[in-house]
Amino acid sequence: MRFRSPSSLLSALVLAFATACTGLLGEAAAGPDGVGPGPGDGPRDPGGNPIDPSDPVEPGEPIVCEGEAPGRRSLRLLTRDEYRATVADLLGIAAPDVDSFPVETSVRGYDNESNAQLVTGRHADAYASAAETLVATVDPARFAACDLSSSDCQRQLVEAFGRRAFRRPLASDEVDRYVALFASDLIVGDARVGARLAMEAMLASPSFLYRSEVGEAQADGTFALTSWEIATALSYLFWGTMPDETLFALAESDSLRDPAIIEREARRMLDDPRSEDAVAAFVSRWLGTTRLLGTNRDATLFPAFTGPVRESMLAEERAFVRHVMFERTGRFSELFSADYVMVDANLRTYYGLGAGGSAAFDRVSAPPERVGGLLVMGSVMASHAHSNESSPIRRGLFVRDRLLCQDLPPPPADADTTPPGLDPTLTTRERFRRHTDDPVCSACHQFIDGVGFPFERFDAVGAYREQENGLAIDTSGELIGVEALSDGARLALAGPQELAAQIAESDTARDCMARQWWRWARGTIERDAGDACSVRALATRFEESGGDLRDLMVAVVTQPSFRIRRAAEEVAP
Repeated sequence: MRFRSPSSLLSALVLAFATACTGLLGEAAAGPDGVGPGPGDGPRDPGGNPIDPSDPVEPGEPIVCEGEAPGRRSLRLLTRDEYRATVADLLGIAAPDVDSFPVETSVRGYDNESNAQLVTGRHADAYASAAETLVATVDPARFAACDLSSSDCQRQLVEAFGRRAFRRPLASDEVDRYVALFASDLIVGDARVGARLAMEAMLASPSFLYRSEVGEAQADGTFALTSWEIATALSYLFWGTMPDETLFALAESDSLRDPAIIEREARRMLDDPRSEDAVAAFVSRWLGTTRLLGTNRDATLFPAFTGPVRESMLAEERAFVRHVMFERTGRFSELFSADYVMVDANLRTYYGLGAGGSAAFDRVSAPPERVGGLLVMGSVMASHAHSNESSPIRRGLFVRDRLLCQDLPPPPADADTTPPGLDPTLTTRERFRRHTDDPVCSACHQFIDGVGFPFERFDAVGAYREQENGLAIDTSGELIGVEALSDGARLALAGPQELAAQIAESDTARDCMARQWWRWARGTIERDAGDACSVRALATRFEESGGDLRDLMVAVVTQPSFRIRRAAEEVAP
């Protein structure tokens, strides 16, 4: 009888141990390694109290920053994209399908929020099944140039494969446990079966599934990330996958505690073409365009909005950001001031730029309505709309939340939030006029609608139009609260181009960009004054660099709060 690895047992082990790992590390309830809540616990604050992962630090008294406080310790569950890329690199196979994995919990648009990702039974089953399936496709002998029937060779395989899988050396007792799994070869007389079982167990281990940013205790009560943890953090931030051998070698020599070496490696990785995937992943989440491929749109109303057009829109977004960052100024302002577009043959036709072109993306002069870079990009307009009509509300909230980081209060409990019904005799703007006429609605919608109306010449699928229901479209608007909601300033807008020009040069928008990158890089929203001061320091450097995007991306890993972490109960005042 041929032995098969018991995926049900692996699933149970994953659930037992991985659910004990969460992004916040508290003292109230320890997991199996003494750091982290036990199974079933949700995210908790530093005092052990349940928290809402979507709540950032509340505004209050002005925060006084005197340097940077240490960051917070965390365990970060691999996202589906990270898992997919990691097993491909680890096993030397094509990136597998991970559609069976549960979708991540998104917080403020980001699916890598460490405090929100908890392992459920569905996760455990998916991880165990994937481990068995993936390992079955490879020959274990590839990972050890020796005779697998030898106990020495078995240890060699476990140590070598485990070092790459766990992104750190295995402890002696860990090696012993995985080598013991080779005993299964007594059933089938083939050491490769035992090797596969050991490899499966590693792929189902929390040490593989989670990225540790826990650190080692220091004399002053802080925790310094190890070189192995730093190598892993750098690699997943800039490449979205496991470290390469250069990073592993630096971790082995414990060189990555040196901030200068961290910065050097960050720049090396950002210069590598592999960084394009990771940068694109951030941008799509920042802009809220990850939903585009699955967006439900009325095919009768919008027959030209095909699958290939959607894919081209996302590819345009990626090509544009790459062009700005690596081939142009690299400045934040150009993301919103560009007078050109990057289009392929699909988008030339869709945007009305004439037929022709190729599958490649070329830079062409933008027609007047497409000047404004990301702000008027098809992917953004189509992602922030309804299934059968544009949405000035969604687009206005997008600007306030994603581009200006300005939080608006929720509507009053007694407010009627039902959108006005379709009316073929009115434009969308006319239908939503009650928001400004009704004092209950206008308290908030004065900050939203006036920012959303300038986009009304872009329909629900990002196509340009001059009329709606045979009526001329009014794109005038007003930005109330130019640099802050409470500053009382007002900026008249004739269309989205004026808004794009304001964002391109806005201190608030630039600071928001730094905040968004910090959230993505750290895998959390800011939760206390320590986090807020770290964000402020990053924003200051971004300003001093003139809005240099590449410098911003490197700067976040050169901050002291990246390398040094604090105990969970230590909250900055």
